[in-house]
Amino acid sequence: MNRVTGRKLRSSGRRGSHLDGVLQGVTMDIWCGNISERRVYSKEESVERLLSPGKPSSEPQIDIRAAAIELGFVSDDREYNQRLRDVAIALVKRQLESMCTPESDLLQMVESLDDLNVAINLLEERLYEWSLFYGMRCRGEELARALSEREGIGVVARSLLELIRARKDMEGLLESRAKELAPNLSSILGPVLAARLISRAGGLERLARLPASTMQVIGAERALFRHLRGKAPSPKHGLIFRHPLIQSSPKRLRGRIARALAAKLAIAARIDLYSGTLDQKLAESLNERVLQIRNKATKGRKEDK
Repeated sequence: MNRVTGRKLRSSGRRGSHLDGVLQGVTMDIWCGNISERRVYSKEESVERLLSPGKPSSEPQIDIRAAAIELGFVSDDREYNQRLRDVAIALVKRQLESMCTPESDLLQMVESLDDLNVAINLLEERLYEWSLFYGMRCRGEELARALSEREGIGVVARSLLELIRARKDMEGLLESRAKELAPNLSSILGPVLAARLISRAGGLERLARLPASTMQVIGAERALFRHLRGKAPSPKHGLIFRHPLIQSSPKRLRGRIARALAAKLAIAARIDLYSGTLDQKLAESLNERVLQIRNKATKGRKEDK
């Protein structure tokens, strides 16, 4: 848009003067109107024109403000500025609406779940300290229920119970959305951990473009930077450390299992991005690979003895 094929349009300071001569050979739109038809666009038409893809042009650009005033699209600078502001706000709103996708919802759910966890932990600690005056010996949700009817402390207890219920609801919704968006990642990692990995990578498309070696250490950026500065060994895993296959394995095997897991995650992310169909064989092959690693390690230890 805002392209000209012909002579450059210049403002004469008198609206409508010598336009016939100036507009010969000019075929273009500007954001507020069509020069060829001399038609003013509505706000909605301007937004549509600005959002539509255009071909690049090597022709010189015109003075759009002067052209809009000279052609009668606006009466003066003040009206031009006001129309430009209205269209810019409408354009941003349209772009924000287009960004509201199932993936963006999933990322916001992950952040919201983390915020809920922080709030719950803070209230749990406050409630526990307060409950010591009452000689209570329980914690968490049990403590909140026991104190929910008391005056004063009951306000905190009831708020904590509400937040705990909100967290459960958010976790259920997050699991459902993760399974829809990334069925293979959810099958391997579990829905919540899969959603966290997608969120940390900045989206499913970005995650799918990463090599397995990068997926392996997502979430361990600080340890990786310390390693690059020569102050720490290379990290073996990041977020995927929470996976049961890694946590339940001996420390000496976690690096190899993390590599095997990351390799399957790289495949799973690409399948989720480009087809979205669940492949049950991925999880099965991962379990087989982990079993091979464990058996090989066990056999090697027996031979050493």
